[in-house]
Amino acid sequence: MTSVQAKTRTAFRILCRCLTGALGQTLLSSDLPANPQEWEEVLRLSSSHLVTPQLRWALREQGLFTELPPDVADYLDAVYTLNLDRNGECTNQLEQLIPVLNSLGVQPALLKGGAAIVCGLYPTSGERMITDLDILIPAKGLSAILNKMEAMGYQALDSHSELATTGGWQALCHHYPPLFCPGLPSTIELHVEPVDLLFFKLLSSEEFLRDAVTLKWRGGDCLIPSPSHFLAHNVIHSFLVNTRGKLEVISLRQLFEFVHASQTYSDQVSWTALVKRFDEPGYGSALRQYLALANTCLGFTPPVEIELGTWNRWRTKPHLARLDLNNSSVEWMINFCSQAKVRLQNLFRKPDLLKKLLSSDFYSRWAKSIKR
Repeated sequence: MTSVQAKTRTAFRILCRCLTGALGQTLLSSDLPANPQEWEEVLRLSSSHLVTPQLRWALREQGLFTELPPDVADYLDAVYTLNLDRNGECTNQLEQLIPVLNSLGVQPALLKGGAAIVCGLYPTSGERMITDLDILIPAKGLSAILNKMEAMGYQALDSHSELATTGGWQALCHHYPPLFCPGLPSTIELHVEPVDLLFFKLLSSEEFLRDAVTLKWRGGDCLIPSPSHFLAHNVIHSFLVNTRGKLEVISLRQLFEFVHASQTYSDQVSWTALVKRFDEPGYGSALRQYLALANTCLGFTPPVEIELGTWNRWRTKPHLARLDLNNSSVEWMINFCSQAKVRLQNLFRKPDLLKKLLSSDFYSRWAKSIKR
């Protein structure tokens, strides 16, 4: 990948180019934002994609940190420090919870950010922002786990309390409604399946738990996804569920993590098996499009086992155009459509939710989701 050219010098392209500095690619001073306005746009975009710590890591890795405007350097350091502190609190929260689950005979499998931090995928935990802690547990152990966690002070969020008490979540989702404990930093999502129910055939809990790696960590035993499952889960959750299913914008945080994990675990992943996993149920094109996005955005070199094809590359253009545009009005309209789509799908899957259409809470929550 060459330096960002003038004709493609959008905030998104500049941010992507800078992030490659943490992925082994050489950055030049000319790759950095050229003026205060570009810095403002790039930092705003890095914040919305939750990759500001990775941006700091990339610039430090390339020895370019001293070339930054002082206020930019101070901002990046401040975000990293705050994130490092919060993630320290999150790992303390896991340290408290895992032995409790072990006492019930459960080895919890950590997913996504929790797995990445605990297994040391990043130089420090401060390089990876997390929004919640996702834990996969055996479905048969859910009731006992909920009782234990309730005794610890955990409770369902008010906005999800009805789904939690009535059991309605089981028809809609692959995880129990988010749980929080006053005074602790993160909500906990207890998954009974690693992926959305629509994609069960791509990665089941039985297979995920069977191939997970046991890790003795801070006095407890937990499970870490196998490298192949870590990558497969990233593609399913980020692209199939969020980007295509919910019409969300591509997550640079997830795309970066896919490329970084692919490089870190390169000798432990069978790309032939990964392609077969997606091809057989008919999701091979989605995998190839995701890899094409990783190639275009972050300079990822596709493995020789995977031919992306011109058609799959072409189908990434709308995603890239949306990222380059970075228009709040367009995003509002897309969010509106995506939330309508998700709610209609939920009503179809569980018709008794139709009564929610008569409640004001339904529409206020919809409005809040559109504004995000």
